[in-house]
Amino acid sequence: MLESGGTTLYIDPLQNVDPIAPFVGKPKFPVLPVPFPEAGIANVLITHIHADHFDQLLLTQLLANKGVLWGPEPVRQSALNYGFRASIAKLYNTFYVGDFKITPVPAVDWVGEDQVSYVITDGVHTIFHGGDTNWHGYWWTIAERFGPFDAAFLPVNGVVGALPGQDIISDMSGTMNPAQAVTATRILKAGYLVPIHYAQFDNPPGYTEFPSLDTELNEAALKQNITIRRLKDGDII
Repeated sequence: MLESGGTTLYIDPLQNVDPIAPFVGKPKFPVLPVPFPEAGIANVLITHIHADHFDQLLLTQLLANKGVLWGPEPVRQSALNYGFRASIAKLYNTFYVGDFKITPVPAVDWVGEDQVSYVITDGVHTIFHGGDTNWHGYWWTIAERFGPFDAAFLPVNGVVGALPGQDIISDMSGTMNPAQAVTATRILKAGYLVPIHYAQFDNPPGYTEFPSLDTELNEAALKQNITIRRLKDGDII
């Protein structure tokens, strides 16, 4: 949840986890209630269509007061089907939401769904939000065009598994692992890494989080001289 001036912006907000429990398991700690704006309209960025990023029940509430949702075409179409106000987030097509300037940039999904990451600035601070992208080669282009960043919010859980209905479990991680997130932070020239998309779900064998995650994250950060800012649910920076 980002706030600047009178604008409130959400990225992949998640509240209702029961629908995804058969895949990712029950949460290992309680889900923080998503705070609603104290005033004004809630607008939402979605990185991709997966149910742990597209919480239809929550979005129905957040977008009730004339809010707008942005996302790749499958996200936009699904949002329209639910009666939400929705616009497409096309790669490198910059748009504005109140005080925020937003540019969708490339991401790579573990099963090939359309997915984007977001570069977001309010003219004072600029952040990169990776959703749950896997490692890719666009970091250098993104850094050159939009960096440096004050912070990079990047997935670190390096999940291994398979989507429901698939019988092949890949040994390759479906999201970035700790060392990859630290390396991407360094390439992006970000002031610090905020690890995201980890710790709350682990459901082997279909959804298995990276082992010794915190140790690997600390070691990679020390080796590459990257600052990590771990945020608990509800923490504010």
